[in-house]
Amino acid sequence: MALNLSFITSPRSNKSAAKYKQAGVSLLEFVIGLVLLSIVLLGVTLFYAGQKQQLDPVFQFRAVSLAEALAEQVLSVKYDAANNPFEQKRCVKDECMYKRDQANSKLADFEQVDDFQLWCNSGAVGEAPINGSVLAEQLGLPRRELYQRFTVETCVNLDNKKSDPPFKTVSINISIDSGSAITFLLQRYNIR
Repeated sequence: MALNLSFITSPRSNKSAAKYKQAGVSLLEFVIGLVLLSIVLLGVTLFYAGQKQQLDPVFQFRAVSLAEALAEQVLSVKYDAANNPFEQKRCVKDECMYKRDQANSKLADFEQVDDFQLWCNSGAVGEAPINGSVLAEQLGLPRRELYQRFTVETCVNLDNKKSDPPFKTVSINISIDSGSAITFLLQRYNIR
């Protein structure tokens, strides 16, 4: 007894074979697909590029805590070198001008508000902004590596109005990765 292994092809299987032969992507479909893919990739790229410019709330909180610790240091030093709180002597308007002690190069050496001009990037008066982790170490903050992406700039200006008592404005600028910045203004009055 012989076994016949020939396959019978039905008209139905011929139609499905023809369908598979025509299954493919035309040039027009391929170009449309590439255009759609490029639009999606452009949108994703723009989204992530914009995210770097925005301040993350965690970084905002760290920037505020760094500025708060620095503001406490500004409030803890004398208003001016001519200001002597122990003798109840205030500096007069002519004496209250900027006189930063060049020997004071670290926060621990700062004796007056004008010493904070060291980190102002505005020419010969100051040097340059300070790295956040270096400042956090000088402030005694825990986990200073959290502040390594920050750059801190402090500038001191005497009031232009020549008010009595005179006051100095300390601007604290904290930027993240040389991008977005948060600015805090602190005013110290000549009251001690």
